[in-house]
Amino acid sequence: MARKTRITVTLDPETLRLADREARRWKTSRSNFIRTAVRAASEHKKERAETALLERQRKAVATMDRLAHKFGDWPAERILRAARYGWAMSKKG
Repeated sequence: MARKTRITVTLDPETLRLADREARRWKTSRSNFIRTAVRAASEHKKERAETALLERQRKAVATMDRLAHKFGDWPAERILRAARYGWAMSKKG
């Protein structure tokens, strides 16, 4: 198990009451509940970032589809894959 560090956290009485109530409801300690909540918040942030990325990709595909419809048939998927590969290589470089 990972080493744990004792810290002091200041909470207003209402937040502490809510944390204690939720810890009891989940049948766990206050510390474990707070650890779990922090990890869940971090995961939620990652999920929001992934959702935003998927939305940007969806919009890019829609734009490529509109352009393909307007200008005729062209290898949009191949162009996107080549661009993505180039971006990945530039980040490594």
